[in-house]
Formats: sequence, C-alpha cells, structure tokens
Amino acid sequence: MKPALSLIAASVFVLSACGGSSNESSIPGLKSDTNVALLSRGASASSSHNSNDANNLIDGNSNTSWTSEPDTPIIISLKKEEAIKSIKLTRLAESASTGDNPDILIELSINSVFIPINKNNNTVSCSNTQTLITCNMDPRQTNAIRITSKNGRSYLFFELEAFATK
Repeated sequence: MKPALSLIAASVFVLSACGGSSNESSIPGLKSDTNVALLSRGASASSSHNSNDANNLIDGNSNTSWTSEPDTPIIISLKKEEAIKSIKLTRLAESASTGDNPDILIELSINSVFIPINKNNNTVSCSNTQTLITCNMDPRQTNAIRITSKNGRSYLFFELEAFATK
C-alpha cells in the first residue's frame, strides 16, 4: 500500500473507532449551543395580534417578521422543556428602554408560570443595541417564552433565538 493511502486508511479507521465517519463535520459527543426556538425543531408561535405572521419570529429567516402591538404578547412554545442559557431577539432598528420598566418584556415559563427573564436573578446579563437584545444566563428550565411590547410601543421583530447546550 502506498504511504498516502495508508494514511487515509488509518484516518478512516480512527474515525470509525471513535463512532464517527470520514464525512462527518462534528465530533461525536461534543456538545454545542443549539437554537431550540425554531419551527424546524418543533417550536411554535402564537399571538392574538398578527397571528398569521407569528411563526415568522421563529422560522430562521431574517427576511420575515412579526409586528407586535402594545401589551399583546407572542408566546413561543418549545417542543419540550429545555435548559435555556441565552436568548437573542432581533428587531428593526429602534430604541427600546430596559431596566425595571422595559419597552420589551421577555419572560420564560415552566408549567405556564411566566417570570421576567431578569426577575430576582443576578445571573442574567442583557445587552441592548438598536437592533438586538441579547440575554445570557445560567441555564434555566423553560418550555415557553413570552415577549410583550410595553409602554405603548410596538416593534417589528425579525427573529427570536433561544439557545440550549445539546
């Protein structure tokens, strides 16, 4: 056997012994952050306002959107309970206040009890730019996410991403 062919054969053998194959792009057993709030992962979205467009918020396509109405929430139901560690909400460029009286309220739920993402929790850090709210936290068991525009404001939202380590 030629040296180059032996090296290829040895690589295939090592990958096979590790449970992988020569055409896999990920390392078996390695965990990564996964967006669990996607239609393609079994999530669903519902709202009494613009209900036909609600799933646009979780379709993975930044060219689609859902427009909110003040005090009318959109609820994203996950396929199953997940340990959410990060949330990203992308919107059309427009300012939104944060803090104790936010213009955009993000809440997580387990068993239909919604709690604001930063309520009594010092392990949450959120950043807010003109187009993106990002919140990182210790993993929190969640089966639904509720987003509500507050203070008489409405927004054009493009995507919600909720990450869990899988």
